[in-house]
This record gives sequence, C-alpha cells and structure tokens, in this order.
Amino acid sequence: MKLLIVYDGPREPALNMALDEALLKLAPSLEAPLLRLYTWRPSGVSLGRREPASDVDFRAAERLGFQVVRRPTGGRALLHAEGGEVTYSLVLPPGHPLTELDVAESAARIAEGVAEALRILGFDAVVGGFPGVPGEGGLCYAASAPSDVTVGGIKVSGSAQRRLPSGALLQHGTLLLRVDREAWRRVIPFKPLGGVDPWRLIAGLRDIAGSGAPGLGEIYEALAGGFSRALQAEPVESGLPREALVAAEELLYGKHLRREWVEHGRDPQAG
Repeated sequence: MKLLIVYDGPREPALNMALDEALLKLAPSLEAPLLRLYTWRPSGVSLGRREPASDVDFRAAERLGFQVVRRPTGGRALLHAEGGEVTYSLVLPPGHPLTELDVAESAARIAEGVAEALRILGFDAVVGGFPGVPGEGGLCYAASAPSDVTVGGIKVSGSAQRRLPSGALLQHGTLLLRVDREAWRRVIPFKPLGGVDPWRLIAGLRDIAGSGAPGLGEIYEALAGGFSRALQAEPVESGLPREALVAAEELLYGKHLRREWVEHGRDPQAG
C-alpha cells in the first residue's frame, strides 16, 4: 500500500480548512491514503464544526492578527500560530482498514503516526494517557482524547476526525512547536477548575527541547516516516490533486469565508 505525501506550504486559515474538506470529499477517487503537511500564514483560530462561536474572543483574535475559521471536524477551539505548529491532514478512502474501526480506536491508531515521528526525532512519545484539565471554556487542548500525543506527560498533539457516509475519513491534527500562552488566554478564554494549571501540561517541541528542537524540514520528514510506519505504507511524494484545488476554491468562497459558517456553523452550501 502507498501513502501519498503532500508537503504543502503555509496557507491562510480558511483555505487550509477548505483544502482539508475538499480532500475528504474527493477521497473515494484517491488511489491511496493522502497525508498533507502544512502550516498557517497568517495565524488562525479554528472552531470545531458544531462549537459555539462564543468560545472565542473574536475581537481579541482580530487585534492579534488571527483569522477565525471553522473546522470541518469536531472538537473545541484551537489557536494556530504562524510558526507555532505543523498541522497534518490524513484522508483515507472508503474501504481502508482503519475506516472499519470506531472513531476512538482509529483516531489513536492514526495518531501513532505523530508519535512515531517524534520517536524518530528522539522524543519519548506515547499516544493517550493525557489526564485532561477540567474547566469552563473552549480550550481544546485541555480536553483528554484517545488520540492525544504526549512527551513526558506534556501534550504536544491533538486531533479531530470526520467521516462521510461514503466511508471516507479525514483526521487532522496539530503538532505544537511553541505555545504563546498569553495569546491563547486572550483569544480562547478558559477557566480551569480544581486548581490545575493547563499550561503546565501543554507545550511545543521548542518549549521542551529549546535550542535542541528539530527544524521544520526535519519535522516534515519525520512525520512522513512516522505515518508511513503507522499505516504500514510506502511513502510517495505527491502534489495536491487538481480536482482538490478546484473544489477547495469553491468551498473557500462559498462556505469557509462566509459568516454564517464561521460564526453560526450553518453551511451555506447545504440543502
């Protein structure tokens, strides 16, 4: 089995989400699973598919230069700082063995790709086991999920998944490089309960390793290798399918830049 690897450059937040959704819709026509690795420019804040917009302070986001978008997947709010993370998007066509598993098990199996990448880079990473931080607000990274990836008990990666009736599956997630705690606090208000400080349990690779942290090119290469191991597939470098680029442009202007989708979660193209 092959794994198509797309090393994508930085893109603006709404286009990143439109591309992920376009690839999911085109999954039945893909010859093999496709992994897109990308970053964000400018910085963004993504709401989960059904999350209330009140979880994010839109004014603070605008002041700091963050574009607010809504993901095609679930979960709560995330801040995607320019230069602060690498994002992966894995699309599996219908009939792939992992699409036969339930969401929790398949999400954890896919997240092994991140853990394997971190092991390649010399980090002692595990999937699952993050205790979560109870609290009030939309901070996605405070929640515990089977697909969490931790290094020394510190959460460095989380993900979300979406499936279509066709059986196609999209899982995308973040690998944090650094965490701007003040920006997160201002844009995604969160009130921890029980005296637990979430920022002691969330960090990026550069926060953990300092000057010894790997560069972006090394991380991309490790992610390609890690997902290839996890999926037991041969990595093959690829470009984005032309059909995905065309579909993404339609989704960008018809949905992902529209207020009814971003602020209210209503799909203007539905029905």
